[in-house]
Amino acid sequence: MKIDRILVGIDFEPAAETVIAYASTFASAMNASLTLLNVLDYMVTPPAYLVPYIEEEKRIAEKNFDAMKAQLVSKGVSADFEVVVGRLTESFGAMLKKTHADMLVLGFMSHVLRRSSSEKLIKGLQVPMLVVRGEKAKSAVKGTVAIRRILCPTDFSDASKKALDAAMELKDIFSAKLDVLFVSPDYPIKKMKAVKEKETILRDLREKAKDDMNSFLRGYGLQSPGVIDEGEPYKRIVSFTEEKNIDIIVMGARGLGLIQGVLIGSVTDSVLKTSPCPVLVVH
Repeated sequence: MKIDRILVGIDFEPAAETVIAYASTFASAMNASLTLLNVLDYMVTPPAYLVPYIEEEKRIAEKNFDAMKAQLVSKGVSADFEVVVGRLTESFGAMLKKTHADMLVLGFMSHVLRRSSSEKLIKGLQVPMLVVRGEKAKSAVKGTVAIRRILCPTDFSDASKKALDAAMELKDIFSAKLDVLFVSPDYPIKKMKAVKEKETILRDLREKAKDDMNSFLRGYGLQSPGVIDEGEPYKRIVSFTEEKNIDIIVMGARGLGLIQGVLIGSVTDSVLKTSPCPVLVVH
């Protein structure tokens, strides 16, 4: 996962400072350039009478970027800034192509009745995304973001192999500890009271999980045994993250969970909504 250019979604809300802190940390560690993007999201072409209001919005956004730029320069960080009017996902997609960005960094918000802007981008764009969220990220500012422990959940799929590739690179870049976690899918069987020889089936599943984990890690030259857990995958991932004080989760966009044919896996989606720390989603 070579990162030369990072695109950062900015909405000028209070959490924007945290998003920039993580983006700046990754840019410094990877010697990558930053482009900060604010999109004035309009689903359809605005009528002519709205043009003066849109231009005023752009001026306000550009003024906010000027203040932000001064703060970044004072901390030794340089960045380009763009304000774009248009549809959200299409605008970010176009800017990814224009800047040849290798990663998107954005904050996270979830709504009960509709998809938030961040959810639209996560589901709509096929690019590695650092989603900055959780208690771990709230107090972060440039210079205080620390990546000491990384968690990479796996189900041994191709998507999770790509995630482990990225996690290993980050481990070396940040000199961090890497935990690889597999959550055994035996929890549905435990709930099935009528299954004959249930304990035998569970034992076989656990043995297979150990064999798969050992084979998986050997393929990457990892000496650590990995961690095998049981339960509902996203809940166990979040619990492990809290228990071990994980700084960042690296996981595949698909592959974890039973739902196929969607743009992002069901487990990944649930982790994004509940994780106590930032999540790097690898496509």
